[in-house]
Amino acid sequence: MFIDVTRRRNPRLIDVAVELHQSGRLPSNCYVIDLDTVSHNAGVVAAAAASHGLTAYQMTKQFGRNAVVARAVAVAGIERVVAVDFEEARLLRAEGLRMGNVGHLVQVPQHEIARAVDMESDFITVFGFDQAERISRAMAGRERHQDVLLRVVGPGDTFYPAQRGGVPLDECVGVARQIDALPGVRLRGVTSFPVVLWDEALGAFGATNNLSTLRSASEAINDAGVDAPARNTPSACCSATFGLKAGAGSTHVEPGSCLTGQTPLHAVSDEPELPAMVYVSEISHTTTDAAYSVAGGLYPRSRARTALVYDAAGAEPRVVRVELDPAEAIDYYGTLRLDDPRSLRIGSTVVYAFRAQAFVSKCFVAVVSGVGAEPTVEGIFTSTGFRLGEDLLPIGGQHGRTAQ
Repeated sequence: MFIDVTRRRNPRLIDVAVELHQSGRLPSNCYVIDLDTVSHNAGVVAAAAASHGLTAYQMTKQFGRNAVVARAVAVAGIERVVAVDFEEARLLRAEGLRMGNVGHLVQVPQHEIARAVDMESDFITVFGFDQAERISRAMAGRERHQDVLLRVVGPGDTFYPAQRGGVPLDECVGVARQIDALPGVRLRGVTSFPVVLWDEALGAFGATNNLSTLRSASEAINDAGVDAPARNTPSACCSATFGLKAGAGSTHVEPGSCLTGQTPLHAVSDEPELPAMVYVSEISHTTTDAAYSVAGGLYPRSRARTALVYDAAGAEPRVVRVELDPAEAIDYYGTLRLDDPRSLRIGSTVVYAFRAQAFVSKCFVAVVSGVGAEPTVEGIFTSTGFRLGEDLLPIGGQHGRTAQ
């Protein structure tokens, strides 16, 4: 999906990824993140959000909840993190990151709520009164309030499978009043997801009905006397969509894929955010009709179409067609189509570039700085953010490893 634009706008990232893989410094089945370009993108996004009066929280799941990258984004101007599940919140808070929104998309489990409020996140998102009541109980004895966002749903709203939940629009005022009356809790706004989606036919981003639902819920709740000004509008957050969201009354955005220059818009248009992540593997074997790369990180919704195969660093690549397997398949291998697959050398480097969700993949994540000059591998990590040692096992004695 992004291989052509990456070759054109950040070719050095591809060159460095091939060099590092061919030399054995990067494993196969590995996302490679250009740390300096992510920092550039974060600065662009932070400035664009501020120009529209929006508060931005960084979304880290796409690049594997990686604390090294998240800290670079924070330094560039997007200081706080949105954690879509509590595993992400727990890891990034332990790494010194500050929380902006916890509990959306995945609600905080009841035995984690005390830890969640200790994080002093700007917001905890709740899908109803019961979750807010649990937060209220956890706040007992604390001399402060925890602000919460209420997820609301309306007729005609869009939701992905396995991501449903929230308070119906016609019940939101009553629930808002109940929540706001709880001790230790303040209802401060509403949220939904996704509020903007890519329209393939139009080749542009457009608002979903969720955005209208948010506006209606916010107006009704505030008209009822509850001071809840925040409208959090995640999905498709990038410089190009901030005007649309601000015009609809948004106050908060959660940029994620744009930090690596990989929203659908970035595949068809030269936006201020540059491509900053590729996926690297190697040719495992071939048959008469296909070549196969070692996989594990091929996201089924990636829309990857082509990949590059390099026999050696500096060689001219072969452009091959990517054939994505069904979502229910385990991606042990990636399927590559070309006229003469057996002409490819086993072990050749394969470079993909597609919209990723690294945190749900079985893969490695490598963070590389100095791509434009002297590349340095800042670390290799699991897809969920844990640093690995030279043996590519977790550092710190996890998984029964014996300290030497």
